Amino acid sequence: MKKLLLIIVSALFLLFFLAPNYLLAINQYKSPEGNGGELSYFPESYDGSKARFSTYSSLFQDKWKDVKETSYRVDQKENLSIDLLQADAAKEKKKLVILSSATHGIEGYTGSAMQDVFVKEYLKKLDPETTGVLLIHGVNPWGMKHFRRYTKNNVDLNRNFIYDWNNFDRNTNKKYTELSAFMEKPSGISSIGIHDSAFYGELAVKAATKGTSVIKDALLNGQYTNPKGVYYGGNGDEPSTVIMKQLFEKVLKGPYQDIIHIDLHTGYGPRYQMSIFSSVSETMKEAEAKKAFRYPLVFTPDSKEFYVTNGDMTEYFYKRKTAIAPEKKLYSTTFEFGTLGDDTIGSIQSLKRTIEENQLFQHGTNSSASRTIIQNRYKEMFYPSEAEWRIKAVKDFRQALNGVMMNKGFFSSK
Repeated sequence: MKKLLLIIVSALFLLFFLAPNYLLAINQYKSPEGNGGELSYFPESYDGSKARFSTYSSLFQDKWKDVKETSYRVDQKENLSIDLLQADAAKEKKKLVILSSATHGIEGYTGSAMQDVFVKEYLKKLDPETTGVLLIHGVNPWGMKHFRRYTKNNVDLNRNFIYDWNNFDRNTNKKYTELSAFMEKPSGISSIGIHDSAFYGELAVKAATKGTSVIKDALLNGQYTNPKGVYYGGNGDEPSTVIMKQLFEKVLKGPYQDIIHIDLHTGYGPRYQMSIFSSVSETMKEAEAKKAFRYPLVFTPDSKEFYVTNGDMTEYFYKRKTAIAPEKKLYSTTFEFGTLGDDTIGSIQSLKRTIEENQLFQHGTNSSASRTIIQNRYKEMFYPSEAEWRIKAVKDFRQALNGVMMNKGFFSSK
C-alpha cells in the first residue's frame, strides 16, 4: 500500500507541475481542417459534420442503385437528429456493413472522420451486388453538438442499452455509491488552481483508503442511481436508444445474413494506437484475433485489460441477434481511439476531467477562465487537436478496417 501511495503521489506531482504546460501547448494548436490529406477528414462542428454526411448519397449512387437517406428527430427544439444512409445490395442481399458514430456525443467528431475515410476510400472495395452499407451519424446528436459525452438528460448512451429494464438491478454499482461524494461535487468551480490542487489531494486519500481498482470499477461499469453523476445509465431508454433498438430489430429481421457493425469511440487505450475492443460474445482469444485481423491491439474477453459494462450497445445487438435471428452471422465491435494514454498519468487525467466537466455542467463557475480551461481539457480528452494524433488515427483505422473486413470476407478481391 505504501508503494502504491508513493506512485500516486509522484504521479500527482508530475501532473500538477507539468500538465499545465502540456495543456497550454495542445490547446493553442489549431486544427488545419480542409488542408487536404488525413487532416481534412476531421470536422470541427456538428453542423459541418452533418452537412458533409448529407453529401454521401451522391457518392454511393455511382455504385449502388438503391440509396436512401433517413433522419430521426431526437430533439425538436434544436433540430437534432440521428441521420442514416443506407445503400442496399442490387441482386442478392448477403452482407451488410454498419458504421455508427457519436454514441458518446463528443466522440462523434473522430467517428465522423472515420466514416468519411470509409466513404472516400473504401466503397470501391465492396461488391454492390451482394453487399449493403448502413452509415449512422450522430447517435447522440445533442452530446456531439455541445461537446459532451452524455445526452441532454446527462445519460451515457453506452450504459443505456439495457436489455430488460424491468429485471435490471439499478443498484448494481455499489462502488460508485461509496465514492459518490468524490465523483459528484455539490457546488460550482471557482479558481482553477484551487480546484486542481484540491482534486489531487482528495484523490490521493481515496486511492490510499479505497484502492485504485475500486475507483476504476466505480466509473467503467456505469451507475443508475445518481442522475447528476458521471457515467449515469438512465432510468429507461433514451430517445436515441429507442431509435437504435428499433433499427437493430429491423436489421436483424431483414434479408442480410452476414452483418458487421463497428461503433466508433475515443478515449480508452494508448494515445497513439487504436484498439479493437471486442464484445463479450467474441470466441477468439487475443492472440488469435490479432493474427486474424492483422492488427496489433485487440482486446478480447481473455485480455487482461478487457472489461464489461452494463447497457453497452454492441452487447445489446448480440443479445437481440441470439433471441430473434440466431441463424445469422454478426460481428459487432468497437474501434476505440486512445487519447490521454493508458498509463497512470493518463488515467488520473481522464478521471479528473470527467469529474470536473460534470461539476461544471451541473453547477457552473463564476470564472470564465476556469470554464475555458475545463472545456478545452475535456475536448482534448475525446477529440485531440494534435495533427500527429489525427494522422495516426486514420492510419490505424485503415489497418483495422482492412483486417476485419478481409477476415470476414467483406472486401471484394477485384
